[in-house]
Amino acid sequence: MTSSSGFGSAGRLAGRVVAVTGAGRGIGRAYVLALAREGARVVVNDLGTDLEGGGRDGALAEEVVEEIQRVGGEAVSNHADVSTEDGARSVVEDALAAWGRLDAVVNNAAIEFRGEIEEHSRSVFERVLAVNVLGTFLCAKAAIPCMREQGGGVILNTTSGAFWEGVEGCSAYSASKAAIFSLTLSQHSELARYGIDCNCIAPNATRTRMVESWIARLARETDEPEEEVIRRWGIQSPENLAPVVTFLCSEAARGVSGNVLEVWGDRIVRIAAPSRQRSFSREADAWTFEELARGIREISG
Repeated sequence: MTSSSGFGSAGRLAGRVVAVTGAGRGIGRAYVLALAREGARVVVNDLGTDLEGGGRDGALAEEVVEEIQRVGGEAVSNHADVSTEDGARSVVEDALAAWGRLDAVVNNAAIEFRGEIEEHSRSVFERVLAVNVLGTFLCAKAAIPCMREQGGGVILNTTSGAFWEGVEGCSAYSASKAAIFSLTLSQHSELARYGIDCNCIAPNATRTRMVESWIARLARETDEPEEEVIRRWGIQSPENLAPVVTFLCSEAARGVSGNVLEVWGDRIVRIAAPSRQRSFSREADAWTFEELARGIREISG
């Protein structure tokens, strides 16, 4: 066990190397601090953009690395854009250059756009999918060769209830998280044979930049302090998610794969893949309008 006051080499993840994307603040920062506290050596990736993917601030990743190093942990920074092949590859290369291996990739980087469907331009939609989906795909793809050579590894992706709950005002974000859900299941089906465990974490309402504006709006609408809104809606801290990620990146979780795990406060729920539900069959050799009118209404919502 490591001391709660410092990071070191005696933790549950001692000797393991983990790369976390979008780790300069919020959830990703909580992840790398928890991982390093358990002895992992971490690559802290963050491009330093705003919520919609604009701007650059390399200082964010550097500050987290310095925070880890000040208390005896090992970390390197990476400022690459993971939505590009070169950027994603550099995350893996930095791990290999620093420590000669890579045991886990945590795909956490994400951006969003808030607005109605008509307000989503094509470029906005493509940019959200590029960071959230392509970034997840490319980082995993870049890590697979070294993980196969090592005899195993961990790919941990990030989805959201925004995709299965039908949240309005974030079409591109919701679509991207649906793609990541499906991608995780495909990765598990393909990579489990190589000892590469693929899971997906689904943080429910968590106090991050993405949620702060929602908290502020609810506080205005209800005339309540923000802290009361947070309590009433069960909005968790990023630190509540970190132990789950730490476990899934550890040797203790070997063989745990193919799961989508929603974390919300004191509860973890396994989210099942979409399932077939009510159905109806035709009586004739071809669908008739009348059969469709009756049958589809019967099985709908």
